[in-house]
Amino acid sequence: MMTEEYEPHIEIAPNVHLIRGENRARFPEANSLLIDDEILVLVDAGSSLRNIERTVQSCGHAMKDIDQIILTHFHVDHKGHAAEIMNLSQCELLCHPLAKQGIESLDGTVEFYGIKGHQYYSSWRELIDIRLPHVVEDYQVTGFFESGKTISFGETELIPVHAPGHTKDHTVFGINGTDIVFLVDIDLTRFGPWYGNAVSDIHEFRESIQRILALEPKVGISSHLLNPIETNLRERLLQYLAIFDEREQRIIQNIRQGINTIRSLARVPTIYPRIPMDAYLIFEEYMLEKHIDDMVSHGIVEVDGEEIHLK
Repeated sequence: MMTEEYEPHIEIAPNVHLIRGENRARFPEANSLLIDDEILVLVDAGSSLRNIERTVQSCGHAMKDIDQIILTHFHVDHKGHAAEIMNLSQCELLCHPLAKQGIESLDGTVEFYGIKGHQYYSSWRELIDIRLPHVVEDYQVTGFFESGKTISFGETELIPVHAPGHTKDHTVFGINGTDIVFLVDIDLTRFGPWYGNAVSDIHEFRESIQRILALEPKVGISSHLLNPIETNLRERLLQYLAIFDEREQRIIQNIRQGINTIRSLARVPTIYPRIPMDAYLIFEEYMLEKHIDDMVSHGIVEVDGEEIHLK
């Protein structure tokens, strides 16, 4: 099978390069940013090591020259190769304070995912061992950024904006203001919002999207799309926000048809278009549970044991 060829990186602002993940930045790849200013900074390390190195070299540097890595949240496709790069460069590693436990060890990641002891944990671990073996290393967080407090690298500045929901630590970044925003996993993909962890929250996710809309950015950079979104960004954000309600309607429709337990809804599946391996059932079930909890709080359904009933 032939792999689609595309440039490993593009410049999205002066001194700022989007490093594209391989396989069109689909999981387990994720885009990164390289800031080539007074200090050399990598934002997320989820792109392939090959694409990161090619970008660094095209800017006239070596991997050992990286001064700092900033991680947007603890997910394995974002912390990625950070531990390996730290071993090469002895650089700093910054994150949101809420991310530290999830980043520093695989046990912390597992706890944040909420999958310890889950019946499909072995399937998830198999996925990690095959596709992301580098993330089982320990990572050393050396400092933190503060939401709303500008980080300056010389001529380039990042503004961290805490945007929880996808995870509790998830942070997006304005680039030299907020006209251009690295949206991270408010990713505007066709799949839609992902909130399949213990530390995910539907209500917070909705609020975070509204917070981005209020910033009125002109350009959005996704972690899982190859190109910046430069037209109709507001409309794309609103469409993405609407997916929460579309999923709720599918859940209601399935309950009406007698598919009225989390397990049976997951097996349809209801949120994922398909379940490629058992590990994905963990995330499907978590997202369904969060919808059901939200629907219970709004008086739409009630739960009797394992069965879910419309009110």
